[in-house]
Amino acid sequence: MNDEDSQLQLIDVDFDEVRSRKADLDKTGTSKAPNFQSLGVSQGRDFARQCDQLLESHGYTLHGSPTEQDIGVEIDREATSPSGTLVWFEYKGSVRGKRPGLMRTDTLKKAIANGALVKVLPDPPPFVVLTSHVPTSGSGLAMLNAAMNVGYLCDVIPIFDYEAVKRLKNF
Repeated sequence: MNDEDSQLQLIDVDFDEVRSRKADLDKTGTSKAPNFQSLGVSQGRDFARQCDQLLESHGYTLHGSPTEQDIGVEIDREATSPSGTLVWFEYKGSVRGKRPGLMRTDTLKKAIANGALVKVLPDPPPFVVLTSHVPTSGSGLAMLNAAMNVGYLCDVIPIFDYEAVKRLKNF
């Protein structure tokens, strides 16, 4: 084989790969394969609906999703408890993926950061995280415990844990 032949092999097209990728496109040329970002948005909406239903079933009156411009935090749900307490909720959850809910440290850090930012407001409502999964060990658990100990988060409630959900009555 001469040098020219070896160069041709380097740019040789894998037609099986081309056919496979073409099969993943619809007629408009858009990928039909699941998109990580769109799946995340869809799962987030589904989880938010579950959280809203849970709050309503426990007597909460749901309001909107206000953005606190002074601190740059969007509250996932503002709600009034049956006792009349205004509560701000952060929703972090999913039923898919290897590290759902607060199992991902970047997701956990965002919830903690939002809780810390809320604490700089004068007289903020309780800031409660509703999640699908809570870390049970490692750095995630250490971060969560630290955030709870300094009061950044009033509570973290895994919504699929019947005993934990009873704590919604505390507000």
